[in-house]
Amino acid sequence: MQAQELMTPQERKKDEYLRRRLRGFSVTMMVMGLSFGLYYLGFFGGVEGPLEAGNIGQSLAGMGVTKKHFFTFFLSIFVFAATWNHIFNFVSHNTGSRLTCKKDPLGNGHICGSRIVKREKVQDKKTGQPVTYFTCEEGHRLREAHFHPVRKGVFSHTLWLACGTFCAIVFFLI
Repeated sequence: MQAQELMTPQERKKDEYLRRRLRGFSVTMMVMGLSFGLYYLGFFGGVEGPLEAGNIGQSLAGMGVTKKHFFTFFLSIFVFAATWNHIFNFVSHNTGSRLTCKKDPLGNGHICGSRIVKREKVQDKKTGQPVTYFTCEEGHRLREAHFHPVRKGVFSHTLWLACGTFCAIVFFLI
């Protein structure tokens, strides 16, 4: 038997608490070490170093980086962060992925919900026009299926908002 199986619920809870605290302490120590390193390289402005704002600016100017380069960089990240999920959803919808079956086999409001749905285009016998059918793994064949779009999360919204702000700063203030 493993050690976890021999523990009482109180011991297991205490063990989980200690592991969580140790993990938090480890992350704190790594962040502190990184912060000390960045401080002594001059990133926060208290010490002269290669990462001081003036030195970074001189290095970038020496490489030929201009205001337009920064604006283009932040604008491209802004456009990507604002539109990536729309592009992904458009491609997914057109290729027929991220679909579930909408068939209610018993008529009681519970749908099939099968995640494996194939899109097939056939020619209608009466009109001769192409018609799209969706067939799930259970054999249900319907004219429509439910599409599950991808939505932006907190990170994506934060990224496009920050890049939009940086674009405005570079465009209007610098």
